[in-house]
Amino acid sequence: MLPLYYKETFFAKDSLLHPEVSSEILGVAGDPVPYQVRNDDVITGLLLVCLVAMLLTFANYKKFIGQWFKLLLTLQTCLLISIIVYFFTKEYLADTFIIGSEYQLIFIFFAILIVYFVVKVVLYSMVNNVFFDGKRNGQFQSDLLTISATQAAALLPIVLLLVYFGLSLENVLYYFAFVVLMGKIWAFYKSYVIFFRQKDFFLQIILYFCALEVVPLAALVGIWMMLVDFLKVNF
Repeated sequence: MLPLYYKETFFAKDSLLHPEVSSEILGVAGDPVPYQVRNDDVITGLLLVCLVAMLLTFANYKKFIGQWFKLLLTLQTCLLISIIVYFFTKEYLADTFIIGSEYQLIFIFFAILIVYFVVKVVLYSMVNNVFFDGKRNGQFQSDLLTISATQAAALLPIVLLLVYFGLSLENVLYYFAFVVLMGKIWAFYKSYVIFFRQKDFFLQIILYFCALEVVPLAALVGIWMMLVDFLKVNF
């Protein structure tokens, strides 16, 4: 206990001199800091894994060029695209969703992209096994994985710039569209060289490519739009 003469001063009623006396906190609560991908440790860890995998690929290209590693890079492509789609969705379509975590939204996009790639590979296998021999079919499937793995290398730098350096989303979308277009052209060229080069079937290759590349892509976009419309909060 303090002596009485210590308390009986000019500032005796000032709460600052009496920390044992509770005082009311004035003001209002501030707004919570909005979620940012750049501050997310999980996303940062995943992007670091992608970066390390890509560096290992470049350093040991011949060693890591097997089918399994191409498949892992295809999964990386799905992850990078899902992050770009997440940014696009939050910027242009909806800001609030009925799910409680940003991870869940990115994971849903990631899962849809995996299903898309699997369905496309299955469709190619079914059609090619009917009309072409197994050797050319296997070569084409390997080339499809190579295309997806290359897209992972092309998308990683732009995703890092988007997440950590605030690159304009519009520029990212232009670049992303260019990467997707180049992948489709590459796939068209490979299908022509492997299956149609010895035959004068120009109309058939157009129908083949539209059925196995354009239609699945259009279906993917449609499913994504319906999913976003279902998950977003309508005020």
